[in-house]
Amino acid sequence: MAIKIVTDSTADIPEGIASEYGIEIVPLNVHFGEEVYKDGVDIWSEEFYNRLRNEPVLPNTSQPSPGDFLKAYQKIAKPGDTIISIHISREMSGTADSAQLAAEMMGTDYQILIVDSRQVTLSLGVVVIAAAKAVKEGASVETIIANLNKWKSEVKIFFTLKSLEHLHRNGRIGKASVLMGGLLNIKPILSIEEGLIVPIEKARGNFHKVAEILVDKVIERYGNQRLYVGIIHTELQDDMNVLVSLAKQKLNIEEMVINLAGAIVGSHVGQNAIGIIILPV
Repeated sequence: MAIKIVTDSTADIPEGIASEYGIEIVPLNVHFGEEVYKDGVDIWSEEFYNRLRNEPVLPNTSQPSPGDFLKAYQKIAKPGDTIISIHISREMSGTADSAQLAAEMMGTDYQILIVDSRQVTLSLGVVVIAAAKAVKEGASVETIIANLNKWKSEVKIFFTLKSLEHLHRNGRIGKASVLMGGLLNIKPILSIEEGLIVPIEKARGNFHKVAEILVDKVIERYGNQRLYVGIIHTELQDDMNVLVSLAKQKLNIEEMVINLAGAIVGSHVGQNAIGIIILPV
Protein backbone atom coordinates (compact mmCIF):
# COMPACT_ATOMS: atom_id res chain seq x y z
CA MET A 1 0.00 0.00 0.00
CA ALA A 2 1.92 2.98 -1.34
CA ILE A 3 1.58 6.70 -0.67
CA LYS A 4 1.43 8.90 -3.77
CA ILE A 5 1.85 12.68 -3.89
CA VAL A 6 -0.11 14.78 -6.40
CA THR A 7 -0.12 18.53 -6.96
CA ASP A 8 -1.02 20.96 -9.72
CA SER A 9 1.13 22.98 -12.09
CA THR A 10 0.82 26.20 -10.07
CA ALA A 11 3.34 24.65 -7.64
CA ASP A 12 6.11 25.52 -10.12
CA ILE A 13 8.20 22.51 -9.07
CA PRO A 14 11.25 21.94 -11.30
CA GLU A 15 10.76 18.92 -13.54
CA GLY A 16 13.85 17.15 -12.21
CA ILE A 17 12.67 17.36 -8.61
CA ALA A 18 9.17 16.15 -9.50
CA SER A 19 10.70 13.17 -11.29
CA GLU A 20 13.15 12.40 -8.47
CA TYR A 21 10.43 12.27 -5.82
CA GLY A 22 7.63 10.81 -7.93
CA ILE A 23 5.38 13.87 -7.72
CA GLU A 24 2.44 13.71 -10.13
CA ILE A 25 1.56 17.16 -11.51
CA VAL A 26 -1.89 17.88 -12.94
CA PRO A 27 -1.76 20.89 -15.31
CA LEU A 28 -4.04 23.87 -15.27
CA ASN A 29 -5.02 25.45 -18.59
CA VAL A 30 -3.87 28.71 -20.14
CA HIS A 31 -6.07 30.40 -22.75
CA PHE A 32 -4.82 32.69 -25.51
CA GLY A 33 -8.13 33.67 -27.03
CA GLU A 34 -9.69 30.45 -28.35
CA GLU A 35 -6.45 28.49 -28.04
CA VAL A 36 -6.12 26.36 -24.90
CA TYR A 37 -2.85 24.85 -23.65
CA LYS A 38 -2.07 22.61 -20.70
CA ASP A 39 0.60 24.23 -18.53
CA GLY A 40 3.88 22.31 -18.73
CA VAL A 41 2.44 19.86 -21.27
CA ASP A 42 1.39 21.84 -24.36
CA ILE A 43 3.24 25.03 -23.47
CA TRP A 44 6.43 25.50 -21.46
CA SER A 45 7.60 28.54 -19.53
CA GLU A 46 10.03 29.94 -22.12
CA GLU A 47 7.50 29.56 -24.95
CA PHE A 48 4.79 31.13 -22.81
CA TYR A 49 6.83 34.23 -21.96
CA ASN A 50 7.87 34.68 -25.58
CA ARG A 51 4.23 34.66 -26.55
CA LEU A 52 3.21 36.90 -23.66
CA ARG A 53 5.57 39.60 -24.95
CA ASN A 54 3.91 39.61 -28.37
CA GLU A 55 0.23 38.98 -27.62
CA PRO A 56 -2.07 42.01 -27.70
CA VAL A 57 -4.54 40.25 -25.36
CA LEU A 58 -3.54 38.93 -21.93
CA PRO A 59 -4.12 35.21 -21.35
CA ASN A 60 -6.71 33.69 -19.05
CA THR A 61 -6.44 30.47 -17.04
CA SER A 62 -8.76 27.70 -15.91
CA GLN A 63 -8.59 24.86 -13.42
CA PRO A 64 -8.24 21.18 -14.36
CA SER A 65 -11.48 19.25 -14.72
CA PRO A 66 -12.37 16.46 -12.29
CA GLY A 67 -11.70 14.14 -15.24
CA ASP A 68 -8.12 15.40 -15.46
CA PHE A 69 -7.57 14.50 -11.82
CA LEU A 70 -9.35 11.17 -12.24
CA LYS A 71 -6.95 10.18 -15.03
CA ALA A 72 -3.96 11.17 -12.90
CA TYR A 73 -5.19 9.27 -9.86
CA GLN A 74 -5.97 6.15 -11.90
CA LYS A 75 -2.54 6.29 -13.54
CA ILE A 76 -0.48 6.36 -10.34
CA ALA A 77 -2.48 4.40 -7.77
CA LYS A 78 -3.58 0.84 -7.13
CA PRO A 79 -6.43 -0.26 -4.84
CA GLY A 80 -5.31 0.16 -1.24
CA ASP A 81 -2.96 3.05 -2.02
CA THR A 82 -3.21 6.49 -0.44
CA ILE A 83 -3.06 9.63 -2.56
CA ILE A 84 -2.23 12.94 -0.88
CA SER A 85 -3.27 15.66 -3.33
CA ILE A 86 -1.93 19.12 -2.38
CA HIS A 87 -3.16 22.21 -4.22
CA ILE A 88 -3.30 25.93 -4.80
CA SER A 89 -5.34 27.96 -2.32
CA ARG A 90 -9.09 27.59 -2.73
CA GLU A 91 -9.24 31.37 -2.34
CA MET A 92 -7.43 31.65 -5.69
CA SER A 93 -8.71 28.67 -7.70
CA GLY A 94 -11.27 25.89 -7.78
CA THR A 95 -8.52 23.34 -8.49
CA ALA A 96 -8.84 21.63 -5.10
CA ASP A 97 -12.60 21.32 -5.65
CA SER A 98 -11.99 19.50 -8.95
CA ALA A 99 -9.57 17.21 -7.13
CA GLN A 100 -12.19 16.53 -4.45
CA LEU A 101 -14.79 15.54 -7.05
CA ALA A 102 -12.29 13.19 -8.69
CA ALA A 103 -11.48 11.65 -5.31
CA GLU A 104 -15.16 10.86 -4.81
CA MET A 105 -15.30 9.24 -8.27
CA MET A 106 -12.42 6.92 -7.35
CA GLY A 107 -14.52 5.05 -4.83
CA THR A 108 -13.64 3.42 -1.53
CA ASP A 109 -10.73 1.25 -2.72
CA TYR A 110 -8.46 4.28 -2.43
CA GLN A 111 -7.75 6.73 0.36
CA ILE A 112 -7.51 10.16 -1.27
CA LEU A 113 -6.77 13.15 0.92
CA ILE A 114 -7.19 16.63 -0.59
CA VAL A 115 -5.06 19.34 1.02
CA ASP A 116 -5.63 23.06 0.44
CA SER A 117 -2.15 24.53 0.85
CA ARG A 118 -3.46 28.12 1.12
CA GLN A 119 -0.47 28.94 -1.11
CA VAL A 120 0.59 29.13 -4.76
CA THR A 121 3.78 28.89 -6.84
CA LEU A 122 6.88 27.64 -5.00
CA SER A 123 5.36 28.31 -1.58
CA LEU A 124 3.02 25.48 -2.56
CA GLY A 125 5.90 23.70 -4.26
CA VAL A 126 8.24 23.52 -1.26
CA VAL A 127 5.45 22.06 0.88
CA VAL A 128 4.76 19.42 -1.79
CA ILE A 129 8.47 18.60 -2.06
CA ALA A 130 8.69 18.24 1.73
CA ALA A 131 5.75 15.82 1.68
CA ALA A 132 7.29 13.79 -1.15
CA LYS A 133 10.58 13.58 0.74
CA ALA A 134 8.70 12.32 3.79
CA VAL A 135 7.13 9.58 1.67
CA LYS A 136 10.55 8.56 0.40
CA GLU A 137 11.83 8.41 3.99
CA GLY A 138 9.02 6.04 4.96
CA ALA A 139 6.77 8.35 6.97
CA SER A 140 3.20 7.26 7.66
CA VAL A 141 0.14 8.96 6.19
CA GLU A 142 -0.75 10.32 9.63
CA THR A 143 2.72 11.81 10.10
CA ILE A 144 2.72 13.39 6.64
CA ILE A 145 -0.70 14.98 7.14
CA ALA A 146 0.34 16.32 10.56
CA ASN A 147 3.50 17.74 9.03
CA LEU A 148 1.56 19.25 6.12
CA ASN A 149 -0.62 21.16 8.56
CA LYS A 150 2.54 22.40 10.27
CA TRP A 151 4.31 23.31 7.01
CA LYS A 152 1.23 25.16 5.73
CA SER A 153 1.36 27.43 8.77
CA GLU A 154 5.13 27.96 8.56
CA VAL A 155 5.81 28.51 4.85
CA LYS A 156 6.12 32.12 3.74
CA ILE A 157 6.56 33.99 0.46
CA PHE A 158 7.69 37.57 -0.05
CA PHE A 159 7.51 38.84 -3.61
CA THR A 160 7.38 41.94 -5.73
CA LEU A 161 6.30 42.78 -9.26
CA LYS A 162 6.49 45.65 -11.68
CA SER A 163 2.75 45.98 -12.18
CA LEU A 164 -0.39 44.84 -10.38
CA GLU A 165 -2.43 44.99 -13.60
CA HIS A 166 -2.34 41.24 -14.32
CA LEU A 167 -3.45 40.39 -10.77
CA HIS A 168 -6.19 43.00 -10.90
CA ARG A 169 -7.53 41.92 -14.28
CA ASN A 170 -7.61 38.25 -13.32
CA GLY A 171 -9.27 38.85 -9.95
CA ARG A 172 -6.39 37.46 -7.87
CA ILE A 173 -5.25 40.77 -6.42
CA GLY A 174 -6.82 40.23 -2.97
CA LYS A 175 -6.01 42.88 -0.38
CA ALA A 176 -3.17 44.16 -2.55
CA SER A 177 -5.82 46.20 -4.39
CA VAL A 178 -5.04 49.03 -1.96
CA LEU A 179 -1.76 49.46 -3.85
CA MET A 180 -3.38 50.00 -7.25
CA GLY A 181 -2.47 53.35 -8.72
CA GLY A 182 0.44 55.59 -7.89
CA LEU A 183 3.08 52.87 -8.25
CA LEU A 184 5.47 54.93 -10.35
CA ASN A 185 8.98 54.21 -9.03
CA ILE A 186 7.43 52.18 -6.19
CA LYS A 187 7.62 48.40 -5.95
CA PRO A 188 4.97 46.63 -3.82
CA ILE A 189 6.20 44.00 -1.37
CA LEU A 190 3.51 41.30 -1.20
CA SER A 191 2.89 38.05 0.63
CA ILE A 192 0.16 35.43 1.04
CA GLU A 193 -1.92 35.14 4.20
CA GLU A 194 -5.02 33.00 4.71
CA GLY A 195 -4.81 31.98 1.07
CA LEU A 196 -4.91 35.53 -0.32
CA ILE A 197 -2.33 38.00 -1.61
CA VAL A 198 -1.72 40.78 0.91
CA PRO A 199 0.42 43.93 0.81
CA ILE A 200 3.36 44.17 3.19
CA GLU A 201 4.84 47.53 2.26
CA LYS A 202 5.85 49.78 -0.62
CA ALA A 203 9.53 49.99 -1.54
CA ARG A 204 11.41 52.53 -3.63
CA GLY A 205 14.34 51.81 -5.89
CA ASN A 206 15.24 49.36 -8.63
CA PHE A 207 14.66 45.63 -8.42
CA HIS A 208 18.16 45.07 -7.05
CA LYS A 209 17.31 47.24 -4.06
CA VAL A 210 14.01 45.47 -3.62
CA ALA A 211 15.81 42.11 -3.63
CA GLU A 212 17.71 43.29 -0.56
CA ILE A 213 14.42 44.19 1.11
CA LEU A 214 12.98 40.74 0.36
CA VAL A 215 15.94 39.04 2.05
CA ASP A 216 15.76 41.46 4.98
CA LYS A 217 12.09 40.50 5.43
CA VAL A 218 13.17 36.88 5.78
CA ILE A 219 15.81 37.79 8.36
CA GLU A 220 13.27 39.84 10.35
CA ARG A 221 10.95 36.84 10.54
CA TYR A 222 13.35 33.89 10.80
CA GLY A 223 16.67 35.23 12.07
CA ASN A 224 19.33 32.52 11.85
CA GLN A 225 16.93 29.56 11.60
CA ARG A 226 17.90 26.79 9.19
CA LEU A 227 15.75 27.28 6.08
CA TYR A 228 14.56 25.56 2.93
CA VAL A 229 14.56 28.42 0.41
CA GLY A 230 12.82 28.79 -2.94
CA ILE A 231 13.43 31.50 -5.53
CA ILE A 232 10.81 32.09 -8.22
CA HIS A 233 10.75 34.66 -11.02
CA THR A 234 9.07 35.53 -14.31
CA GLU A 235 11.94 36.29 -16.68
CA LEU A 236 13.93 38.43 -14.26
CA GLN A 237 17.20 36.55 -14.59
CA ASP A 238 19.61 39.28 -13.49
CA ASP A 239 17.64 40.17 -10.39
CA MET A 240 17.10 36.49 -9.67
CA ASN A 241 20.88 36.08 -9.61
CA VAL A 242 21.15 39.01 -7.18
CA LEU A 243 18.44 37.55 -4.93
CA VAL A 244 20.10 34.13 -4.94
CA SER A 245 23.47 35.68 -4.08
CA LEU A 246 22.00 37.77 -1.25
CA ALA A 247 20.10 34.79 0.15
CA LYS A 248 23.25 32.66 0.17
CA GLN A 249 25.20 35.44 1.88
CA LYS A 250 22.66 36.32 4.56
CA LEU A 251 20.49 33.27 5.26
CA ASN A 252 21.13 29.93 6.94
CA ILE A 253 20.15 27.72 3.99
CA GLU A 254 19.65 23.96 4.22
CA GLU A 255 18.58 23.65 0.59
CA MET A 256 17.57 25.98 -2.24
CA VAL A 257 15.32 25.42 -5.25
CA ILE A 258 15.11 27.94 -8.10
CA ASN A 259 12.63 28.04 -10.96
CA LEU A 260 11.05 30.15 -13.67
CA ALA A 261 7.33 30.41 -12.95
CA GLY A 262 5.08 28.49 -15.31
CA ALA A 263 2.34 29.78 -17.57
CA ILE A 264 -0.41 29.87 -14.94
CA VAL A 265 1.45 31.98 -12.41
CA GLY A 266 2.93 34.04 -15.25
CA SER A 267 -0.55 34.78 -16.59
CA HIS A 268 -1.56 36.32 -13.27
CA VAL A 269 1.56 38.28 -12.34
CA GLY A 270 3.01 39.08 -15.75
CA GLN A 271 6.71 39.46 -16.39
CA ASN A 272 9.23 41.09 -14.07
CA ALA A 273 8.09 39.38 -10.86
CA ILE A 274 10.41 37.83 -8.30
CA GLY A 275 9.91 36.17 -4.95
CA ILE A 276 11.59 34.29 -2.14
CA ILE A 277 9.94 31.37 -0.35
CA ILE A 278 10.94 30.13 3.08
CA LEU A 279 10.13 26.94 4.97
CA PRO A 280 11.91 26.43 8.31
CA VAL A 281 13.67 23.07 8.48
